[in-house]
Amino acid sequence: MTGGLTAEDVRSTVLSKPPLGKRGYDKKSVDDFLALVARRLDGRGHLGAEDVRNVAFPKPPLFQRGYDEDEVDRLLDAVVSTLER
Repeated sequence: MTGGLTAEDVRSTVLSKPPLGKRGYDKKSVDDFLALVARRLDGRGHLGAEDVRNVAFPKPPLFQRGYDEDEVDRLLDAVVSTLER
């Protein structure tokens, strides 16, 4: 895709659970941030590449698995690339 990610790409992304033994990133925190990303890609909101680069997600509650950190980080790298175009 040459134009980068779209808001629909972000909204339709399905993220995996982390490997067993890992907690990953808190799902609600990631989902809330990705909603802001999608708004920004729709042309609303003021999120910049630096905001995406600097976001930090908490761990999910004990005994719960959130989202795979590597998958989330790859998605955020693609978002940064898109915002910098």
